[in-house]
Amino acid sequence: MKKIILLALSVIVLSCPAEAQLQKLPSAVAKEMFASSAASAVLHRSAVPAAQSTLNRYLRRMNQVKFKPMDRMLESYFTLNPKYATSKMLAKNQTIEQEMVRNWVERDFYASQRQQALQQGVRFETVQGKVAYLDYIPYDAQLVLLGEVHEIPWMSNQIETALLQFKQSHPDKNIYYASEFIDATPGEETYCLTSKKEVETLITKRPYYQQIAHRLIAAGVRVVGLENPSLTKSFLRRGRNADLDNTAFAWEAISPAAVQERNTYWAHIIRRIYQQDPDAVVFVHAGLGHTDYNHPSALPWLLKTHKPFVIEFSATEMERLNTLLERNIPIPPEQRNKAYELLLRNPESEVYFIRHMKDKRSALVAGCDLHIKKN
Repeated sequence: MKKIILLALSVIVLSCPAEAQLQKLPSAVAKEMFASSAASAVLHRSAVPAAQSTLNRYLRRMNQVKFKPMDRMLESYFTLNPKYATSKMLAKNQTIEQEMVRNWVERDFYASQRQQALQQGVRFETVQGKVAYLDYIPYDAQLVLLGEVHEIPWMSNQIETALLQFKQSHPDKNIYYASEFIDATPGEETYCLTSKKEVETLITKRPYYQQIAHRLIAAGVRVVGLENPSLTKSFLRRGRNADLDNTAFAWEAISPAAVQERNTYWAHIIRRIYQQDPDAVVFVHAGLGHTDYNHPSALPWLLKTHKPFVIEFSATEMERLNTLLERNIPIPPEQRNKAYELLLRNPESEVYFIRHMKDKRSALVAGCDLHIKKN
């Protein structure tokens, strides 16, 4: 998608104050960026024509709500304690944070001007029970990215279902499951796990995912680790800490720069799979911040030559994870009514809202090609 315009922003001074916290919120970063003539010039160089008055109205309206939708979506990247980071790390993060803010605003502004056209490129459905993933994943898919929130059973079940449906329908294809929850192995040869011992040795950061690996190996899927073992060691030394933001490990694992570095490490392994097996179909299982189009350094951007197809999973209480999707491609009332009727008939069943972005412009605004939302 072309970079979307924000012209002459230096004439508009946004007045949203930063919240009291250790780092600036995305809204405060936006205020500084859009009041800066230098930032405006950068945006202008990548712009396409639009009316100045339209831009002014959009930014004033966003300023009135302090860019709260953007804060909700991106805040977790901006709240780490700076005292645990080096000056070099802080500078790198600031640059990436600015790009994240610019990316969010450009896409939201683009969508605000093209709501009807974007929604015409989306197929909305509501289903009860089983999701037919073969109706959405392209037959000739090379790279399928499966983004989840960690250790939520229905999400990991759906990810396994999607992969096995594809495997069963394409017995002739070489299908790989590459996971952030499995440690990578040394060397330049693609290493596929084959035994229970290997699963237990290489899935230690989150043992929750050992069982899915066992089942996929038994089904004939080639299981590959992506995570840098040194990060897993740091995670295990630190232990599970509720106050992760106030740790040095957070800067190593979940800061914008860390996400970029981890994605780059993983992308190298995935490219190696294709180099050694040109016919490979790779399913990548990781957190949403790694797999969707929302992060400027996410895997689909790093691996765009492999025509990525992005599937994102969320639930009704998780709207903050992708406000661009919820703001610009909302679930129609008739689909919500259908979900209500289905649950009345069978309250014990699972009901899913499906948004299939058939048009790539819609997908890039939404952050994914297929969104599965549990009611």
